[in-house]
Amino acid sequence: MSALRTISTLKTMTTAPKLKVLISGAGIAGPVLAYWLARTRLDASITVVERSPSPRVTGQSIDIHGPAIDIVQKMKLAEAILSRHTTEEGTVMLNEKGKECVRFDAGTETFTAEYEILRADLCEIFMDATYKFPNIKYKFGDYILSLDQTEKDVNVAFANGSKETYDVVVAADGGISKTRSMILDETITKDSYNFLGQYTAFFSIPSKPTDPKLWRYTGRAKGIGLMMRPHRNPSTVGVYLIITMPAHGVRDPVVEEAMEKGTEATKKMLHQYFGNVGWEAKRILEGMDGAEDFYMARAAQVKLPKWTNGRAAVLGDAAHATYGVGTTLAIEGAYILAGELGKIESSKDVPAALERFEEVFRPLYKKDEDLPPMFPQMLCPQTALGIRVMHSVLWMVAKTKT
Repeated sequence: MSALRTISTLKTMTTAPKLKVLISGAGIAGPVLAYWLARTRLDASITVVERSPSPRVTGQSIDIHGPAIDIVQKMKLAEAILSRHTTEEGTVMLNEKGKECVRFDAGTETFTAEYEILRADLCEIFMDATYKFPNIKYKFGDYILSLDQTEKDVNVAFANGSKETYDVVVAADGGISKTRSMILDETITKDSYNFLGQYTAFFSIPSKPTDPKLWRYTGRAKGIGLMMRPHRNPSTVGVYLIITMPAHGVRDPVVEEAMEKGTEATKKMLHQYFGNVGWEAKRILEGMDGAEDFYMARAAQVKLPKWTNGRAAVLGDAAHATYGVGTTLAIEGAYILAGELGKIESSKDVPAALERFEEVFRPLYKKDEDLPPMFPQMLCPQTALGIRVMHSVLWMVAKTKT
């Protein structure tokens, strides 16, 4: 990708424009953007504000593909990421009796990737890489309350009562970003958040010596699914409890009510939904009750016709939450955005730099923007017959990978 060579040439420019940058979100895209901005010729002062009171320690297994691998290699972080691999050796589908019926070994075109890592571990690696730069600072337990753009700057009010002025503001605060609507007009954000009809609870439970180093998945009728995945930490395994509706946009009122009430109500609801599904459900639910890293989320896709507005932009999942490639897109987008900002001659060039970022990155994003047909419903059928058909199709696919 020619865009990935952008930053390497910027140090040769002599002028060092001052730039005061605010990034909302300390997940994946935010720290990567901060890192690469600090690597440009800019005399940048970079603040990353994060709503959470401390770095998040929860999150599912995620992976990195394609050009994003080149970027982490340029950051000299590939070895650190590989050293925190989840140890997952492949994926198996189990029938209702817990018997293996489909297997995919780890590989570049299977469910388990070479760069497979827990989200919290990857966030920590990226944040650690930024600490060496004195011009990057983090503000935890705070968030943007409002922002007001002028031709020359962006005035920001924070939840803690403070106010600051910046040259550029970037929202990298996830698919349910609160900052997105402050940056983009309602006509742009309307219908941008698309619920995929799937809920997933994530948490860790104690491991057993008999647990294999495999991603194990078993499904039941009505879109019920249970997954277990190995962790680098041998004392725990990751669990995913999935409730999938028949179509995108369809919500389960019982699940919605429980999530609205909070963690305890949500766990109680999951006991009702998964109590009689067999396999490892009893062990999983007992472990869930004591899990401190529990959270439940809605699967969604974010699609926007525009990512930038004046001196502000959205980045990562806040701009284009995309199932399966969100991490890769977040890393690529952060790198390219830093590269375009690094070319400016003065603060007045910021809006044009953001426009160039979108011109460069959107064609790359469009290659991955669409979900597979009938996804995720095709992997979580509503009937026992549908599950058997899904297993048969995946068995044939697996045979082509051997």
